Amino acid sequence: MAFFGITAKNSEQKAAMQALINNKPFTFLTGPAGSGKTLVAQAVGLERTIETRSFRKLIYTRLQTQVGMDVGALPGDLNEKTYPFIAPFMDNLEVMSAKSNEIRRYLTEGDDDKRKVFFDSIQTIRGRSLNYTYVMFDEIQNVDIHTMAALATRPGMTAKFVFLGNFSQIDTPKLRNTKTNGLYRLLNGLYERQAFEYFDHVNLTETQRHPVVEVVEDILRNHEMAPEFEALEARGNVAE
Repeated sequence: MAFFGITAKNSEQKAAMQALINNKPFTFLTGPAGSGKTLVAQAVGLERTIETRSFRKLIYTRLQTQVGMDVGALPGDLNEKTYPFIAPFMDNLEVMSAKSNEIRRYLTEGDDDKRKVFFDSIQTIRGRSLNYTYVMFDEIQNVDIHTMAALATRPGMTAKFVFLGNFSQIDTPKLRNTKTNGLYRLLNGLYERQAFEYFDHVNLTETQRHPVVEVVEDILRNHEMAPEFEALEARGNVAE
């Protein structure tokens, strides 16, 4: 099973790919940095949008939050302001097959007939009905309940919404509890209602970047994560 040159490196990624090709509207991929959440979701989305044409377009979006000291307003128009936040998507193209270089023509502004991939600001999703669309919500652990409600109520006909999150990397302190975190409230609520016909959840635990990334996660991040977040992630663990 390969999508745009990307094959599963472990059973977790294989389970994620299988969840991403079914007809359920929601797929949740959780886990630590470097486990392949964004890469796998992007590869499957590009394949299903450009190759098999299961969807008419792919939207990649994330909350435009800066890490560390705020550098202030970014210069340029909306596209130029958005680019720093879509860099993970562009970086992933470099590790895909040579065919992925052709994707850039689907990103071109001005040719609406050929354009298939869009980088929309997360703030512009409210009020839209997204039909025949594959949507990637990256770093979704950083949204509150009200924002999540605005996003999760957008799917129209034949839509796939992919929520990508790492509970150990919540940037806003007020979202580090179960009462205010939008990802926790939505995913936990779906489990409570046993609404399994509408969603899949896969927790990726194996880091695919340099081994030092896993050490850094253990040293700097894990102590900040509420036990409820860890327990919810574990519900998506893949049985060996």
